[in-house]
Amino acid sequence: MRETVCARGDVIFLEGEPCPGLFIIRSGRVKLYRSSPDGDEHIVRVLGSGGCFECAPLFDGGPNPVSAQAMEDTTLAFLPVHAFQAVLADAAVVTHFVKILASRLRGLLGQVEDMSFRTVKARLARLLLEMPPGCEPEDGSSPAMLNQQHWACMLGCTRQRINAALSEFTREGIIRKNGRRVQVLKPAELRRLLNLS
Repeated sequence: MRETVCARGDVIFLEGEPCPGLFIIRSGRVKLYRSSPDGDEHIVRVLGSGGCFECAPLFDGGPNPVSAQAMEDTTLAFLPVHAFQAVLADAAVVTHFVKILASRLRGLLGQVEDMSFRTVKARLARLLLEMPPGCEPEDGSSPAMLNQQHWACMLGCTRQRINAALSEFTREGIIRKNGRRVQVLKPAELRRLLNLS
């Protein structure tokens, strides 16, 4: 396993390219995203320290299903494809990665459900409640690197709709905004909104 350092904004790999191997985030944050032919972006997931990515192509041999970009200075551990294949001789390792893939499948199905059946407010409520591990500071505020444009790319809407929903949550006392930081004051209200939609 070798270590790689990426500066903020560095593209680690692109959707459609051959899979180079497994990446594990030692520090920093990485966004996994898909791009449309027009250049529109949909953020599939944001991963923090301890997160791993490029699992699916290691099993099916297909190309990268997403692109990956460092959202801040990031240190990655990298295990090339051939080395990963050798590790798969251990049944416990296989079981671990099957659990990761199953969890991600459930997450993607949740995203499909959200896009199909939930309002932008409800989708934003879920995002605020379920920040990716390692992305929410201990003070409960949202990470500074996830701005309204990032949220819009994750939720399949415009930045203006995110701003309107955040303003409404602020007026209702559910959240407090301080610049780009958002602190959830009433998580029960966000959960209630999810249950109503």
